[in-house]
This record gives sequence, structure tokens and C-alpha cells, in this order.
Amino acid sequence: MENVWDELKKIEAQAEQIKTEAQKKAKELADIAKQESDSLVSNGNAYAEKEAQKIYDYAVSEANCNSEKLLKANAQTREKLKMKAAKRMEKASLAIVNAVLGETKP
Repeated sequence: MENVWDELKKIEAQAEQIKTEAQKKAKELADIAKQESDSLVSNGNAYAEKEAQKIYDYAVSEANCNSEKLLKANAQTREKLKMKAAKRMEKASLAIVNAVLGETKP
């Protein structure tokens, strides 16, 4: 009977040791998982920042391109208006001279 009792104590001690080792291993695995998840979150944030910067840079580039196109179109329009104004100025000057001199247009 005493042998059975000793055998049970040995089994119980082994079970306790297995339980302790399992708890230790579980804690180690949980710590590793937390470190890896923190790393993934950090990498995700860095990736998101890079992507956001790329999108921002693209938007600025597009805005600059559109601005340059508009500036060119405005410069062309300005030149056309200057030419029209110059032609009308000649006609207006001639009309004033004729009015002052009392000449009429045939």
C-alpha cells in the first residue's frame, strides 16, 4: 500500500512539474506573440505613413502640373486680349483724332 502511495506522490509531483513547465512555456509564447504583434503594428504604421506620403506627393505634383497648365492658358489669353486691346486702341485713337479735327469717316 505504501508503494502505491509513493507512486501516486511521484505521479503528482511529475504532474505539478509538467503543469509548471506548461505555464512557463505558455507565458513565453504569449510574450513572443505580443512582441510580434507590436512589431506588426509598428510596421503597419510605418507602411501607412509611407503610403500617405506617396499620395500627398502625388497630389502636390498633380496640383503643380495643373497650375502650370492654367498659367500657360492664362498667359495665352492675356496675350490675345493685349493684341485685341492694341487694335481697338488704334481705332479709338483714330476716332478721337477724327473727332477733334472734325473729319468724318467715309
